[in-house]
Amino acid sequence: MKYFFRFLFFAPLLLLTHCAKIVSPVGGPRDVTPPVIIKEVPSNESTFFNSNTIKLSFDEFVTLDNTLENVLISPPLQQQPIYSISGKTLTIKILDTLLTNQTYNIGFADCIKDFTEGNPIPFYNYSFSTGSYVDSFMLKGTVIDAATLKKISNCFVFAYSEDIDSLPLTTRPKYISKTQKDGTFSIKNIQSGNYKLFALKDINNNLIFDLPNEEIAFLLSCQKAVPIPQLNDSLIVDSNHFQLETDTLSSRTDSTTIELRLFLEEDTTQNFVKLANSEMGKYEFIYKNKINRFNVQLLSDDSITYFQKMGRDTVTWYMKRPVKDSVDLLVTVNDTVRDTLFLTPFKKKETVRARQRNDNEDKSATLAVSATNLGELYVPPMLHFAYPILSVDSFEVQVIKQKKHSGNDTSYLRLSIPDTFLMQTIIPIVVEEKVPYIITIKDSVFQGYNGKYNDTVQLKFTGKSEKVYGDLRMMYRIKNPDYQYIVQLSNAKSEIVSTHIIRQSETVEYPKLPEGNYQIKVIEDRNGNGKWDTGNYRKKILPEPIFFYEKNITIRGYWELEEVFDF
Repeated sequence: MKYFFRFLFFAPLLLLTHCAKIVSPVGGPRDVTPPVIIKEVPSNESTFFNSNTIKLSFDEFVTLDNTLENVLISPPLQQQPIYSISGKTLTIKILDTLLTNQTYNIGFADCIKDFTEGNPIPFYNYSFSTGSYVDSFMLKGTVIDAATLKKISNCFVFAYSEDIDSLPLTTRPKYISKTQKDGTFSIKNIQSGNYKLFALKDINNNLIFDLPNEEIAFLLSCQKAVPIPQLNDSLIVDSNHFQLETDTLSSRTDSTTIELRLFLEEDTTQNFVKLANSEMGKYEFIYKNKINRFNVQLLSDDSITYFQKMGRDTVTWYMKRPVKDSVDLLVTVNDTVRDTLFLTPFKKKETVRARQRNDNEDKSATLAVSATNLGELYVPPMLHFAYPILSVDSFEVQVIKQKKHSGNDTSYLRLSIPDTFLMQTIIPIVVEEKVPYIITIKDSVFQGYNGKYNDTVQLKFTGKSEKVYGDLRMMYRIKNPDYQYIVQLSNAKSEIVSTHIIRQSETVEYPKLPEGNYQIKVIEDRNGNGKWDTGNYRKKILPEPIFFYEKNITIRGYWELEEVFDF
């Protein structure tokens, strides 16, 4: 009987033991703190370093992410060290023979993370010296995009003690760093002296500027290293590049000192890619790179007439008459590349599917017409044609103004289009505010030189209120009158709405701007060619400076905004 009662006592315990599961505790705040280093062997900034092993211990389990890209060693080693993690300790085994009397710096770029949440330690530096002291000078600054002025992260920065033009082309740097998320960099524990600085988007990770699609930044003069600031110490600075500060360490180190503008060199090699003939009467000359000049000599038929439209790397020809026989051309691009090309009559594809598609296109082929400026009060509506159109002696435009109290007001315009090979035309009406409009143009009024006619064009819109327009007056103050400046006003869609060329300080007025946010960009056009030019390291040409107006420009209706841009 006693055994029976023992069973009754232990049975619930056995059942609970069988059903229980081990689960992680829930609740509580998420861990967002990175690991903390609690021990360094040898200690950081140690001297007379003669070991081949470094051990870093943390307060929690850690992982190491992509050492090839994220661990930077200056001066660079010939062989990559071996990294291993055991529990909470990271071991670095050095395989190279270290130089005598040399300071080494190992930088971990956000790659040491805690095991559970992946919180990285911000850029961590470990330094040591094989001599009697650790070098205590540094270079610091920011890398930005030369065209957009945006901060560049994860970009290599090189420092050379030699002043040789071919350095980044043939020689690996003596000191190396990488930019952080905010574009800043620091090269610490270097010797006193002057350094040549470069930034490089190193695509093949060989620490050499050797690919045409690698972005680079450089300075024309050498930069002087400054002492690493210590708490309550004065900061000795180079008057050409650094600002003397006597406040606390934290505020001193927040200010950047050197600015490197990263750019992609223009690929000046030009090659012909192909001549496309996607539809009757339309030919596209496609090239590898940007087209600045496009000259054509007709070798066989000098009677062809065409409308030419220039794109960045493509020139489009719209033919006035379809090409019936092959036409020989001698094309010269940018005064350097010459090709003999042939315009051939348009041929439709002969596959069954293509033949069916072409038959359907023939049955429903129309000249596409679109419109812009609808509802704007101070610019008239504009029609855009997909292909240049023939002249039209006279055509009718019906304009209906829908007024609430007096009913519809219908009028008719008689317009014409001269034989000027147009691809756009305006509808010359004065749009009244808050009035609904219906504009109608009958079908088959416009005929493209490709033989296609338009469908009925009907535009419905309402005139905007005058209250949605404002004025901007911007005073531009120029300190260097040796150059001309290209001033561009862009809207929130990054569309350029106004461009001015100025050569001296002056006020530019922007009347009747639609409400919204705008941005002003100024290009210092040093060569006076009317556009922004990138740099070239081999020719020692820096990219042309660009300035953005830092304040938000917000246009409000019935407001006049006056600003000053001092660049």
